Amino acid sequence: MSIKSEAIIIRDETTTGANTAARVGTNLVSIADDLIAKQSEIDLNTAKVGITTQQATDITTNNAKVGITSNQSTAITANTAKVGITTAQASEITANNAKVGITSTQSSDITTNNAKVGYTESLVSANTSVVANTAKISFDSASSTKLGGIETGAEVNTINSTTTSEPTGSDLVYNVVSLTQAEYDAGSPVATTFYLIVG
Repeated sequence: MSIKSEAIIIRDETTTGANTAARVGTNLVSIADDLIAKQSEIDLNTAKVGITTQQATDITTNNAKVGITSNQSTAITANTAKVGITTAQASEITANNAKVGITSTQSSDITTNNAKVGYTESLVSANTSVVANTAKISFDSASSTKLGGIETGAEVNTINSTTTSEPTGSDLVYNVVSLTQAEYDAGSPVATTFYLIVG
């Protein structure tokens, strides 16, 4: 019979003299013993207020990983220092070939993109303007045509002089100037300069 059941019987007793000192006292002692036992359980909880003994044990075996279970602790330990992600996510990052923050699929997409940043292979192939521009960056069609007529290696303000296929004794001309006859006569002509006498 429980302590509460005995207490109810004592409370509802109608027979005179039935609630003896021994009867009532025994019930009170049982109540006291039960309170003492519960207090011992609380004391054994080692100041872990608001949790049970089992919960306290779970925390103790959690090896100082506060706020997580033993299973979560094991998962983090196996995660090889990749904090905040699962083992599966860690494997995906490892297989991602150092392309941090993207998935393996995204990594493959970038690799097949052949360094065309911001473009896919299909977009570049489909962009006829880019293909037709033939590396003439930011030039319009007219400017591109003009550039196409300039010889490779040509320099600004220079003469393309050569003696190839010319008569024996031909000399290279490196400069062209215009001047009057008087200016020419007063100067010292240079053998590699072509003089235009004007006036």
